[in-house]
Amino acid sequence: MIQEYDDDFFKSFSVIINGLDNVEARRWVNQKVVSLTTDRKNPSLFLIDGGTEGFAGQARLIIPYKTACYECTMKLLPPATSFAMCTVAAIPRKPEHCIGYAMMVAWPNTFPDKSIDKDSPVDMKWLEETALVRAAEFGIEGVNYKLTMGVVKNIIPAIASTNALISAACVNECIKVLAGFNFTVDNYMQFLGQTRT
Repeated sequence: MIQEYDDDFFKSFSVIINGLDNVEARRWVNQKVVSLTTDRKNPSLFLIDGGTEGFAGQARLIIPYKTACYECTMKLLPPATSFAMCTVAAIPRKPEHCIGYAMMVAWPNTFPDKSIDKDSPVDMKWLEETALVRAAEFGIEGVNYKLTMGVVKNIIPAIASTNALISAACVNECIKVLAGFNFTVDNYMQFLGQTRT
C-alpha cells in the first residue's frame, strides 16, 4: 500500500503522478505532498492527478500552496451512488436494489460479526445468490455476478481510450514541469468523451 512508504521515498521524486482508483488514497497522497513541501514559495514536489470514469476524465497539476489541492476541490466530486433504505428493504424496483438488500440487510443479519470482503469471490457469490432470491420474489431480472461486483465496489467501467488520453495528459504535464518550460495546465483539463469535448 502507498501508505507504507516513508517520507524519504516520496522526497526522492520531483513529480508524483496519481492514477489511483479511490478518493481516500488520493487524499492521502495529496496530504503527503503538501506536508513535505517546506518551501512554500518554491515547492520542489509536484502532484499530477488523473482520473477517469467511463468516457469522462480529468488531469490536473497540483503545486502545493500555489494551486488548489485535491482536498480543496472535494466538493466538486460527484456524489457517491446510494440507495434509500426504504426502497432496498421494502420495494425494490431494480437489480441494484436487490444487491443493496443483500449487502445492507441480509449480510449483517446473517453475519453480524463479519464485514464483507469486497475482494472475496466467496462473499461476492453469496451476495449475488442472496440478491437473486430477492429479485425472484419481486419479479426483477438482471442480477448477475458482474453487476453484484459493480454495486458492491461501486465500479464504473474503464474505457481504454479514455484511460490512454488522460494518461497522456498527465505525462505531458509531467514533462512540462520537469523541463521547466511551456505553460502547464491551469486548474485542470477535463475530457467528456460522450459529448466530444
